[in-house]
Amino acid sequence: MTSRSRSERGAALLVVMVAVAILTALAVQLAYETRVELQIAGNARDQLRAEHLAKSGVALSRLVLDLQQQIDGATQPPKGQSSSARGASQAPTALSIPSIRIWSAVPISSGLVQALFGGAAPAASAAPAAAEQSEGAASAEPLAAARFGDFDGAFAATIEDEASKVNAQLDQPFGAGGSLGPQVVGLWQLMCDPRWDLLFDREDANGQRVSRQDLLIHLRDWTDEDPGGERSSSLVASFPGPACIILAPPNPFEAGFGDENAPYDRGDDRYKAKSARFDSLEELHLVAGVTDAFMAAFGDRLTIYIPREAKRTVDPRNAANINDNLMTIADPLDQPQLYNEEFKALLQRAVLDQTMGGLLNISGPEFVRIVTALGVTVSAVAENPKSPQYPFGDRSSVYRIRATGAAGDVEAHIDAVVSLEPDRTQTPSGAAPGGQNPGRLIRWREE
Repeated sequence: MTSRSRSERGAALLVVMVAVAILTALAVQLAYETRVELQIAGNARDQLRAEHLAKSGVALSRLVLDLQQQIDGATQPPKGQSSSARGASQAPTALSIPSIRIWSAVPISSGLVQALFGGAAPAASAAPAAAEQSEGAASAEPLAAARFGDFDGAFAATIEDEASKVNAQLDQPFGAGGSLGPQVVGLWQLMCDPRWDLLFDREDANGQRVSRQDLLIHLRDWTDEDPGGERSSSLVASFPGPACIILAPPNPFEAGFGDENAPYDRGDDRYKAKSARFDSLEELHLVAGVTDAFMAAFGDRLTIYIPREAKRTVDPRNAANINDNLMTIADPLDQPQLYNEEFKALLQRAVLDQTMGGLLNISGPEFVRIVTALGVTVSAVAENPKSPQYPFGDRSSVYRIRATGAAGDVEAHIDAVVSLEPDRTQTPSGAAPGGQNPGRLIRWREE
């Protein structure tokens, strides 16, 4: 009896230790799962907040654009009518003064909403983000540290004038001329620099090599109405002298004799040219010669969203846009100052001085006057605003909005394009209509 009792000594302690170990493991697992589920719920909450904050950025941007259109309608004569064309006895319908670029001057962010309508003050670290909205994309780090309403998070948005970019939509009807010539010149000037030779010297997966001239033809074939069936186009342009010099007539394409679908009838994934307008910038990837490297180099400077007859605008704060427009109107293109970096910087400073640091719009004639005052000879078309081939417009109707919403550790991004009808603020009587119309969305992408 005594021997048996001695053999069972300590058994209860062992059972307790095993039970405690099991319960500890279960408790740790339960605590871990609880933390994970709580984090998932918090991320889902922040994701929803961030998405709606980004949408708020788009909504505020559209409101600012609507205000911009009303300002343009009040400071510029109606389309087709200039202040000099009105008779002396006729009452003016609009003031002929430079319009303010509200969408570029105003920092579109949650800080603006709080400043206008009150609420919790944004964190100090969010201030730099608001100050940088007109220069680039929203910075997500200051946004996450800001506070909007009763929770941590904020939004910021930038607006880009699509008419200030190079139009890759070469869909003018054959024989129409119009802006097709300046478009081809703009595309050529965009990619003519010898440093981009690597993009056009390599073969793709199907063993096909596309030159710069080939790419212009492929862009045309993808969007034209193809009056000759499936015949490819032919580029009617000359390239005298240095690589960036191109002489293109008002209608730089004519019907050719090749097959426009030949570049796409290779490999396993075969398709045909669309023969219609591009629907999105991503659709450019389907065109022969447009690679990921090409879009990485030029994607931010291209557009396909502006109307067929839209003219380019001058963005005073965009050095690349100013240089592109300079090369479009200069004639001849072998003038030494066109390739001088100091001259380019001088031209941008002159444009900024003319527009009060980019606060005001600049018209095509004003830009041409600045260019000629600096000693550059321009083409006859550039000196004639009434010419169908005149490359500049006085206003834009399509804008791209990039909005970022941040809540906690989660960010949401929206890329939207808004189309505003020209002169939509003018009623038949010349007065602005009541209410607001923030335009029509032609692109919406959430990330």
